Amino acid sequence: MRIRQKTKDRTFRQAVNRRGQLLRAGVLALTLSACAPVIDNRGYFFDSRSVDRIKKGETTQSIVRESFGSPTSVSKINNEAYYYIYSRFLTESYRAPREVERKVLAIYFDGQKTVRDVGIYALQDGIIVPIVERTTKTQGTELTALQQIFSNLGRFGDNSPTQF
Repeated sequence: MRIRQKTKDRTFRQAVNRRGQLLRAGVLALTLSACAPVIDNRGYFFDSRSVDRIKKGETTQSIVRESFGSPTSVSKINNEAYYYIYSRFLTESYRAPREVERKVLAIYFDGQKTVRDVGIYALQDGIIVPIVERTTKTQGTELTALQQIFSNLGRFGDNSPTQF
């Protein structure tokens, strides 16, 4: 009788131990998957084959629109230019997204609305302009939640006309 009880206890402990191991493995798998980077593709993705079909002096503006769709941006300076922009952003855990790849397809047109030139620019071709984030301080001080609560004690019911 006692041997059966010990066997049952050992089997129960082994089952609990296995469940604990499975639980730890599951938590570890979830933790590691939460750290996986998230890749976000934005804009118009173009390949070199579609760009090769554009012939300088032959392809018209309407054919470009039919082939590539509406451009991301249009420049009206020096006749006209279409810009198709593609960006890839990488987000890692708690960090802000950062741009890891950018391609800009620039199609320049002449006065007769035919392709004058085609350019492909990458992220390293651009000029990176640092953004300066400045904040203007407001008058007064910021109060904590407790300061706001205690500062309002005694301010209620002063019989002013704005009270309800």
